[in-house]
Amino acid sequence: MIYIVGHKNPDTDSIVSCLVWQNYKRKIGLKNVLAVRIGELNRETEFVLRFFRVKNLKEIKKVNKKDSLILLDHNLYQQAVEGAKEAEIIEVLDHHYLGDFQTEKPIYYRSEPVGSTSTIIAEIFKERKFKPSRKEAGLLLAGIISDTLNFTSPTTTETDKKIAKWLNKFAKLDIKKLAEKMFSAKSDISGLSFKEIVSKDYKEFNFKNKKLAIAVWETVKTDSFFGKEKEIFSALKELKEKNHLDLIFFALVDILKKNAYLYCLTEKEKEIAKKAFLGKEIKNNIFLLEGIVSRKKQMVPKIAAKLER
Repeated sequence: MIYIVGHKNPDTDSIVSCLVWQNYKRKIGLKNVLAVRIGELNRETEFVLRFFRVKNLKEIKKVNKKDSLILLDHNLYQQAVEGAKEAEIIEVLDHHYLGDFQTEKPIYYRSEPVGSTSTIIAEIFKERKFKPSRKEAGLLLAGIISDTLNFTSPTTTETDKKIAKWLNKFAKLDIKKLAEKMFSAKSDISGLSFKEIVSKDYKEFNFKNKKLAIAVWETVKTDSFFGKEKEIFSALKELKEKNHLDLIFFALVDILKKNAYLYCLTEKEKEIAKKAFLGKEIKNNIFLLEGIVSRKKQMVPKIAAKLER
């Protein structure tokens, strides 16, 4: 079996790109491919699958050396399915910085500094004169909307905008209304503990022998988090100890105001936040980062630069 798989704690882009790439591979004759996930869906992604009437992906826990992998939306072992080091990686499509993957044979590897992996897949379709179905185009469009915060994130490129326009020739959607519904679903925290919230969009990185994690929650309802600092920091402390981290941050991203509140668990995180973002503390160990919403393009590079020094 060849598994098409995104990163741990999957987001909308990770899930829909796997779904559509599976369809494409099967249409061109590769039958033994299966799109899977490693982790639970967030509420935005659940809404997207319901909206387009698509079944959830099968969840897998680990792979072994007999399995082959097509990796989408990541290229770090920390973010990959357990056993990825032993399995054969045959293909990668990604839009993040280059990580630590190593292969024994040449593989198809495509990485671009665009807003989403969905953009890359749509580009491939366009280049190969492959027309997506209405549903496939809609799913890819949702992936782009999610990762670019409806084209307002600094990760957005002209390519994302052009590809979205091309996809909508097939999808025929009201993009603004779809984005509003997606972000409303994403902002719903009813029934969730803060432990679940900080774990939903959580990624680990290694810089200068420091193991760090940045958890992100994007919302149009930041008020739901105010006054809950004790619960948030308690969840971060538990996650840090469980995963043996040197540093952990939680970024509460305000989609509407294009700002982030950065929660720093200890003095170590606080000191790095001060230096990395030249930020002013607004409350005990919480910084307001004006104009910062992207973990990939704004948070990780600045924190990594300070650790390198």
